Amino acid sequence: MLTRRAFGALAVALAALMPFAAQAQEGAFPVTLKHVYGETVIEKKPERIVTIGWTTQDAVVALGEVPVAIPEQKWGGNAEGVLPWTADAIAATGKPAPKVINFDTEIPYEDVLAAEPDLILAPYSGVTQEQYDRLSAIAPTVAYAGKPWAGSWQEITRITGQALGKSAEADALIASIDDKLAAAAAAHPEFAGKTFTFGSLWVGEAGMNVYSKTDPRVVMVTQLGLQPSAGVDALPTDTYFTTVSYEKLDTLDADVLISLDEGDEASDALYANELVQRFKPVADGRMLRMKDKSFVMATSAPSPLSIPWMLDRFVPELAAVIQK
Repeated sequence: MLTRRAFGALAVALAALMPFAAQAQEGAFPVTLKHVYGETVIEKKPERIVTIGWTTQDAVVALGEVPVAIPEQKWGGNAEGVLPWTADAIAATGKPAPKVINFDTEIPYEDVLAAEPDLILAPYSGVTQEQYDRLSAIAPTVAYAGKPWAGSWQEITRITGQALGKSAEADALIASIDDKLAAAAAAHPEFAGKTFTFGSLWVGEAGMNVYSKTDPRVVMVTQLGLQPSAGVDALPTDTYFTTVSYEKLDTLDADVLISLDEGDEASDALYANELVQRFKPVADGRMLRMKDKSFVMATSAPSPLSIPWMLDRFVPELAAVIQK
């Protein structure tokens, strides 16, 4: 079962990105990056990078480097625990594959130490103060900006670019992906102004987990021209999701429901719930249900690698639902 923690924006104000401004010229070191636990000085170009959390490994690889260790991703990953777009991009570099470390329940400090990192990047993670302190004793560590499991893919890419001395390359990469999303929006004018609710159903939950308007997956869909439903707009943004009871699903009415789940028989039974069946987007067939785990991960943790990988599938499927 995918955990809540693992699920974990463009709507973040520009001022929120400023703490990560590089303190030196392009490609020059040292560089100082500020984060929730203070600031980290990177004295020279890192050669042995360990990434913790989501999406950061993709930003590193997309900028031409391969970490020495990355998080294991069993849910949606290949036999080695690597997501398919990440595995493809690493293979294309011709460089040695990174060590895969399981960070699901705790940080195995011995494994991190054994990787001999000179930089630990965790800008999209849930690293605690205690964990940060222990990691910093191993190598300079960059934590998240203000909230755990928060931050747009653009922000994570910029932070990574600054840490690697590749800010210009990071900006160019962000622009190229933004252009792909803008082109998809232009090709589908029917998306403009349509409302959506992005949620998930999990066995044992008391309702639907609904993602806030600042969650990266929601922000990515807004780049395609849609807008969060009124119900989503009213949800708190101090957490990336809110569990809304089945009895209150009507508050989330939208032109389209984007929903993800485990894709098994137990998940099928959740959609058969009478209250879910009465929810208008479900009743009217205006639901894009995603249950392919790799596809779910590509949309749930958008990155410079996952967005191009999923866009040619996601956009037509979304268009087919909206046309209803």
